[in-house]
Amino acid sequence: MAKQLPASIILEKNRLETEYVWLIFLDIVLPDGTPLYLVRNNEDTTFISTVYTAIPFTLEPTKENSKGVIPTVSLKISNVTRVIQAYMEAQNGGVGSDVKVRVLNSKDLSGGTDLAELELDFTVLSSHSDTKWVTFLLGAGSPLNKRFPLDRYIASHCRFRFDNLPGKEGLSPDCGYSGVETTCNRTLSDCQDRNNSARFGGFMGLGKGGVRYA
Repeated sequence: MAKQLPASIILEKNRLETEYVWLIFLDIVLPDGTPLYLVRNNEDTTFISTVYTAIPFTLEPTKENSKGVIPTVSLKISNVTRVIQAYMEAQNGGVGSDVKVRVLNSKDLSGGTDLAELELDFTVLSSHSDTKWVTFLLGAGSPLNKRFPLDRYIASHCRFRFDNLPGKEGLSPDCGYSGVETTCNRTLSDCQDRNNSARFGGFMGLGKGGVRYA
């Protein structure tokens, strides 16, 4: 369903001259869940109780073709302060981040309703930086890069994490082991030796031959 903009915003959009401007907002969620809120403006801007940091950036038009290639957009964010680059270096270049692009009119940003004239969702496919810009290649996530099927069901192998050593990831909450052992080969026999077979993450009811998808 098409979004219905208020009449006041439509009038502003159609004016030849106006004191208000159209702003581009970025909602970026990094792979670890850290959110970044940016706006292409000369001052920080509040929208729906969220403060967006003013920073120069550009968006190139979407590249489309008839060859089945995933359309992409180039997002270039100023790298003068090195703030964005610091996030990139800590998180694999930001690849896999979710990016929401909104275009809004500055006339009414205080309301609780999202009045975006345009709203697009992308995934960061790749990135690079230099002394002036951090450049993200945005596009739709490729289904070929996603695991299928989402889960594996193995009869005799536990799927829960067991890294019970200092400095490691630790135990999966589903494992629930509370003893002193620091290693486990994730078999039912090991789980029984640790009196934890009630939490075994395998599927003993499955047959042991061949592969099946569900």
